[in-house]
Amino acid sequence: MGVEEAKRIVMNHFAGAARRFGFSELYGYIYGALFLAREPMSLAEIAERTGYSLSHVSSALKAMESLGFVVRVKKPGDKRAYYRATRLLKDWRQAAYYNRVLEDVEQMKTNLMKALAELEGEEGEEVEFIRESIEFALKRNELAERIIRYLLSHDDEEVLERLVECLESEKR
Repeated sequence: MGVEEAKRIVMNHFAGAARRFGFSELYGYIYGALFLAREPMSLAEIAERTGYSLSHVSSALKAMESLGFVVRVKKPGDKRAYYRATRLLKDWRQAAYYNRVLEDVEQMKTNLMKALAELEGEEGEEVEFIRESIEFALKRNELAERIIRYLLSHDDEEVLERLVECLESEKR
């Protein structure tokens, strides 16, 4: 009973994490099953372990593979596809969080530029205040974009080392 309960706890954790990151809880159950598997698992094995239908699991695996959460592998002499977890949990965070923030940053830039274009040829105190507010927001938005792109393009360890360096230099 202890081993099965431990597996259930881990799979439930990943299902909850998937929900918090904006993914289907099925992604979390699949990831949990693969994370705990000694060997790559077939589609049928994953469906049995998670309790979901073959079609739901198949669709989820395609999406998870495109996001880099799972890898498809072949076994010699077997035509079936097998899957294993990548074990790169940072990919979940990046796909779920950083890319969504980047989408929002890009949308904000587009909308702020449209708003600035609407002010062309306009004059007055209120127009100047709005223009300055938009230009300030564009500068902040540009900084946010640079930070997110840096986080997406650098390894977690490198980012952490740089942050520690910055924090230590503040102490001096």
